Amino acid sequence: MSEAEPSLLDATVEESPTQEVAGTFSHNDLEFAERIIRRLRPSSQQDLYDKAAKSSKIGGMVLTVMVVVWWFGVHSQSEEMALAPSEFFGLDFGQAALAVMGLSLCSAILAEFSRDMGKIIPSSLAGGMLILAGLYVIEPLVAAMFGSTDLTSAEGMWRTVRLGSLWAGMSFGSNLIVNSMLLNWLIRFTESQNYAIPSASASPLDPQPVVNETLE
Repeated sequence: MSEAEPSLLDATVEESPTQEVAGTFSHNDLEFAERIIRRLRPSSQQDLYDKAAKSSKIGGMVLTVMVVVWWFGVHSQSEEMALAPSEFFGLDFGQAALAVMGLSLCSAILAEFSRDMGKIIPSSLAGGMLILAGLYVIEPLVAAMFGSTDLTSAEGMWRTVRLGSLWAGMSFGSNLIVNSMLLNWLIRFTESQNYAIPSASASPLDPQPVVNETLE
């Protein structure tokens, strides 16, 4: 944040450079809360609660559906899993499916947290995991098309479709779970500091304080 840009939250607290803000939260926590508000844009204090609950619920539903997709689409299938193992670490199809799920989950978590915390290393790790997961997804189709395995084109396509579904679903669900965690942190922050999210009519770039209402 540039010095010229007013802080959304700083206007609510007068503190010395070394003084910690009320409770266990510091000046860095104020800036972290501001970044979460700017990105997720809760329109009111009640909307903050609603967004946290909705993100958590939908995220849990999506991840559960992905486990079901893996169970019936990969684990319970009668196909030969060891046929055409991956060139990356020699994983069979079943292991590659689990790797895609794990990599998608970890990369989404690292990417979402690093976005708000401003950390470079987690973001770099997330990018590497995302690329590796993508390679696992497209590998069966590419290998089948170029005849480098015993897979037919239809088999390669079917494997890629299932892996791609797991990749997309796990990434989406993980993003929602991380957002719900960030919103829950913001709820604890606002409650402990006696702050309230402004109404939707307030501009996020307005130098007015983000919290303009004291919680009962």
